[in-house]
Amino acid sequence: MNDDKKAANKKRVAIAKIAAEFFSKKGYAETSMEDIAAAAKLSKGGIYHYFGSKTDVLYFVVDNFMELVLKGLEEELIGIDDGLEKVKRVIRRHVELYPKHTAEAKTLLNAVHNLPRKSFKNLVAKEREYFRIVDDALSAYLGASLGKNEAVAITFILLGMCNSIYAWYDPHSAVGPSQLSDMMFNLLIDGIRGIAKKLPDCQTDSSGQPPGKA
Repeated sequence: MNDDKKAANKKRVAIAKIAAEFFSKKGYAETSMEDIAAAAKLSKGGIYHYFGSKTDVLYFVVDNFMELVLKGLEEELIGIDDGLEKVKRVIRRHVELYPKHTAEAKTLLNAVHNLPRKSFKNLVAKEREYFRIVDDALSAYLGASLGKNEAVAITFILLGMCNSIYAWYDPHSAVGPSQLSDMMFNLLIDGIRGIAKKLPDCQTDSSGQPPGKA
């Protein structure tokens, strides 16, 4: 990438950061390209040198955030042998990413439905990839202790719990990200153990854990 392209991409990133703040606080529909341009110290026409439309800006914001969510995650989890630690790492990473990218996370949660069909499909593919990675991590912990339907349901429960923090959690509150991730992890694992005990075909050991789990 030559210097001009690097400079242009750096400017696009800066514009997208500003746009994400508008989208998350003011709302996507209520934000205009003029709002973003003014905050980025660009003319009304100048912003179109970097983005063709407001939906282009939106896609840049959410696509780059999903790339950040996925970056190195699968490789990191492959390097962890213990299934329980894989689950803990997924939760901790998800929670710790939020304070650094609050506006982008909220934009993904609230504005993604405004994307054109093709861009939406591309983003959904990345969300499905994230689901698969999380599901694999949970499967490494669960093993054969729960059926596939229960395991998939637990993956959705975990992601729902993680994504819900975008709507209510203040990273600067008395409960820090590390403490919050530990609380979520303990709630999930205790819940899994409770479910496993109640399933007729699933036995647990004396500690209440699914078979073979440390």
